[in-house]
Amino acid sequence: MGNTKIDRKSLNKRKDELVKEIKKLDKLKEKGEISEEEYQEKRYVIERELVEIMDRLTQLGFLSR
Repeated sequence: MGNTKIDRKSLNKRKDELVKEIKKLDKLKEKGEISEEEYQEKRYVIERELVEIMDRLTQLGFLSR
């Protein structure tokens, strides 16, 4: 159970970092500093990792009940 808290804490930290990356990416696109194609590619990669993290957090929540 001790590992669960560490894992959950690190997963939540990474989730927050990814959300910040998406916001930063959105700003770059708004300013025209990156192309639509580059934006979509980078956002897809970030979102995939975010989905994996959210899935793990959900699993941890379910298992810790």
